[in-house]
Amino acid sequence: MRKNTPIHNLQAITKIVLVLASFAVSFFALDFVLLGLWIMFLLAWWVIGGIEIKRLGIILKILLGTYLFFVLLQGFTYRFGNTVIFQLGTLMVGNRNYAAYTLEGFLFGTLVFMRVLAVVFTLPILTMTTPMTKLAATLGKMRVPYQFTMIFVTGIRFVPLVFQTWTGVIQAQKLRGRDIDKMPFWRKAGVYTSVLTPLLLYLLKLSQTLQLALECRAFGSPVKRSYVEETRLRVGDYIAIVAVIAVTGLLVGLKATGYSSTPHLFI
Repeated sequence: MRKNTPIHNLQAITKIVLVLASFAVSFFALDFVLLGLWIMFLLAWWVIGGIEIKRLGIILKILLGTYLFFVLLQGFTYRFGNTVIFQLGTLMVGNRNYAAYTLEGFLFGTLVFMRVLAVVFTLPILTMTTPMTKLAATLGKMRVPYQFTMIFVTGIRFVPLVFQTWTGVIQAQKLRGRDIDKMPFWRKAGVYTSVLTPLLLYLLKLSQTLQLALECRAFGSPVKRSYVEETRLRVGDYIAIVAVIAVTGLLVGLKATGYSSTPHLFI
């Protein structure tokens, strides 16, 4: 059932502006404080839009491997790393010991992960508060080719489906006496393989079914398409767009003027 919140009532173009703004902030405002403020801004949209905050836990669990990859890679390879936390040996390349794990590398890897979160956290806002028919109509009004629109809308539609399937697999594991949530942290990484495998197999089967359905409906036939959904901006859309542009401009502007909460990272 579709919720009636201010975020749900916004047009799709407004949320697309938010997504583009997230990319701008993640690229041009790389800083702990600035990215933290942007993530809090996005979470405010979550709350107003009635999106369940517990989905944050699912996102973080899915991205746990990404975070570990970033902090391990940057910890050993970050060129400005000086504060050694531990050392696995000696692997000198020039003046840099790539067997030494540094604090600066850990912080920079965390910062890069925050950049990923700044973009990923916008996806539920777009996908869970916007009907796909309205999103397709918006892209059509923007003169985006229908084939690309279909690919984009289908890909976006898979996001809540992944959440739903992930939850279903976790519940199935619990019914079999395997409660992953209560396991120690160091055991979860290996156990999640048993969750991702059925998830990927189910999504692959679903994509094959979708392909067959599109072929049966003559997808790609040369016809002129019309849209039922209205895409005209309203007062709420203008207010939201102005707020997004203002916050984005403030954060990017602070970074452009030289602000940095961690000047020792040289970023």
